[in-house]
Amino acid sequence: MIEKMIVDADLCIKLGSHAKYSFLYDVLPKVAHKIYIHAYARNEVLMPFCAVKQLEKLITEDKIELVSEDSMNMYDRAVYKAAYEKLATVMIDPYRPNKNKGEVCSLAYAKATGIPVFATDEAYLQPIIDSQLNTGIDDIICLRIIDIVHMAREGDLDISRKVAKALWAIAGKKKEIFDEKIWPLKV
Repeated sequence: MIEKMIVDADLCIKLGSHAKYSFLYDVLPKVAHKIYIHAYARNEVLMPFCAVKQLEKLITEDKIELVSEDSMNMYDRAVYKAAYEKLATVMIDPYRPNKNKGEVCSLAYAKATGIPVFATDEAYLQPIIDSQLNTGIDDIICLRIIDIVHMAREGDLDISRKVAKALWAIAGKKKEIFDEKIWPLKV
């Protein structure tokens, strides 16, 4: 289990998108001891209703902590501001200033407070984090749904094969690949 991580809105939406299964509520707390979501990212989770409901329940039950730079001390706020500005130059389009803002706020918060894991499903993000933020001190790695599936397969998470396969499908991956290469059924 991961010690602490901050989550992205897109991951919450994907995990919470199924009306029948509460993957966001049931799976996310098994991944990390302490989970955070930046207030801006939280406000990006507007639909589907089942995702909003699961996220609110996690926050209400203190399984996810809602954070922002407003409560930071002067030092952490300076680090946050520098990280935000550095990421914004490559991630935020001036013509679409809200696009990627949740990721930028979350990553800047993670950098300023030493949160080593950013749970997202953005495949392109790790190279940007490596080039813009990671210096060898308080580095950040991305954790994607695919990584959660691999953790379950290796026995690092208490998630069944059936749930892992459903997560694999939510990530847009082919079930055949899951059955043949990721987690084959034992005969």
